[in-house]
This record gives sequence, C-alpha cells and structure tokens, in this order.
Amino acid sequence: MKRYIITLILLITCTFTLTGCRNQTTDSGFKGNVEIAWDDVKDDFDQIDQDVENDTSKQDVKALTQTILDGYDKIKEGITQDNQEEAKKVYAAASRLEYIEKNTDQKLSSEEKEILELGKKTKKLMMHYYGNGEGIFQDAVDDVENGIDRVKNFTEEKWNDFKDKLE
Repeated sequence: MKRYIITLILLITCTFTLTGCRNQTTDSGFKGNVEIAWDDVKDDFDQIDQDVENDTSKQDVKALTQTILDGYDKIKEGITQDNQEEAKKVYAAASRLEYIEKNTDQKLSSEEKEILELGKKTKKLMMHYYGNGEGIFQDAVDDVENGIDRVKNFTEEKWNDFKDKLE
C-alpha cells in the first residue's frame, strides 16, 4: 500500500512538472506552435548578423523595408519548414536595417528613425516565433505592424530624401 501511495505521489508530481514546463513557452502570449526552435537557427542567424557587419556596401533602405513587408505576411502566423527561407530573408533585411540604425551619424526625422527601428522590432518579433522571445508577443506584433504602416505611408519624395541622407 505504501508503495502505491509513493508511486501515485510521484506520478502527480511528474504530471504537474511536465505540464508546467510545457506551458512556460507561452508566457509571452505567443499562441502559435514553435515548429523551429531558436537553437536550430541560431548559427544561421548569427552568420547573417556577422555578414551584415562585414558588408560595407550601401543598402537601399526602401528595398530592405519592402523585403520585410513582402515577407511579413508569409511569416506572421509563425515560422515553419515551408516559410523558413522567407524568414531568413526577412531576418537579413531586419538585421541590415538595425545595423544602419546603429551606425548612422545623420540627423534623421522621427519618421526616418521609425523606419530604421523596424529592423530591431522585426527581429524581436521573430524571436517569439522561434520560442525565444522576450516581452509580450502582442506588443511585438503591434510594434512591427505600426512600423509597416509607417513604411506604407512614406511618400516617394520622403524615400528620396532619406536615401540622400544615408549616402
């Protein structure tokens, strides 16, 4: 009888422990499945970040933001094996924008700063998709979608002025 009670207590303890561990991945509010874990892509994305830092060529900010706009609709429900390549393109564009933001010494308007901040915000959101996000998932989504709205409202004249500042 004592053996059965001990076994029962161990089973209950294991059940609560396993349930608690499984639920910890949703603390940020991301309700999607984490099909590809951060550990699986970390090396690839670290290499992307490294390549961005080593690339001294000028990048077209408009093209980078367009890559994020085009790819966001494909990855916004989560990153799977089917859209992993698109996710890498979005991450590379976001990483490049973040690098430009950190390394520009130009006086930028608040709108232009927000355009460059889209890179950092997109990378933050992608961490949630890989199960490694910090903060509240919905806040990250809102930040990216607000940044995308800002990009969509940028006129051709503003793009040209922005491009001239960065050259």
